[in-house]
Amino acid sequence: MILRTEKSAALDKFLKAGKGNTRVIGKVERHILSTPRDADRRSDLLHPSAMVSSSWCHRASYFHLLGYEPAPRPIGLNQHMIFAEGHRIHKVWQDVFEDMGTLYGLWEMKDTGLTYWGFAADHEGPKRYREVPLDNEELMITGHADGWLVGFGEPLLLEVKSIGIGSMRYYSPGLVKADSDFANAWKNITTPFESHISQVQLYLKLLELSDHESTPQEAVIIYESKVNQEVKEFVVRKDSWGINHLIDAAKMIVEAVKTKTTPDCNNGGRLLCQGCKGYKDEQK
Repeated sequence: MILRTEKSAALDKFLKAGKGNTRVIGKVERHILSTPRDADRRSDLLHPSAMVSSSWCHRASYFHLLGYEPAPRPIGLNQHMIFAEGHRIHKVWQDVFEDMGTLYGLWEMKDTGLTYWGFAADHEGPKRYREVPLDNEELMITGHADGWLVGFGEPLLLEVKSIGIGSMRYYSPGLVKADSDFANAWKNITTPFESHISQVQLYLKLLELSDHESTPQEAVIIYESKVNQEVKEFVVRKDSWGINHLIDAAKMIVEAVKTKTTPDCNNGGRLLCQGCKGYKDEQK
């Protein structure tokens, strides 16, 4: 039997929310904690954003692909606002490119639900941008790029990232010396963070494996500062060399699912890691 032994902190966070001396914010946080998480992100498939993380666990992904959901992570008010701001920034950039007539991808008509690949102007009527789906059934990977741009030379895959102090400390711990050092740290970002490069390389590879006749060979990564809305852009040329090990790992996990053979934890070995220690192998 497969068991989850990890305790959830959701109840503890809910009970603590609202205990501070506030009239509004505490109740808002309790509301957010009690609201079901967005179910659009499937846990039974691999996600590029997780695969490029240094903490990606092959063993945990194996159990996820078998249908065992990861332990729920409670999202408090602060994290909710961080995610919301990230979504807002993405939407602003997509709206600009849509107005320019340079945003290609999957569109959904709001009145009928029908979808089509192309540009916003190709069909009249209200529509929403469904970005650039990157699903690969064989590798059991699902994801989406922020956009597909034309009109800027060769076609570009679009990836937009909002960057703050937390982002810098996570992706490049030595970049920020103190909270007041953001301006200098921002100026010192001269190349994309490594995981962002890997992410767009994986996107470019997945798009190459799709049924599109021709696909972008470059991606543009746009960084927007959360502090002052300054922006930077970096163009990355397609090169699969740096992500071949991720593709190989995905193939290994999919094969393990087929044969019901639990892979080793690539992070903690026999001691397991935080991502997979709550799963126990089936008793024979």
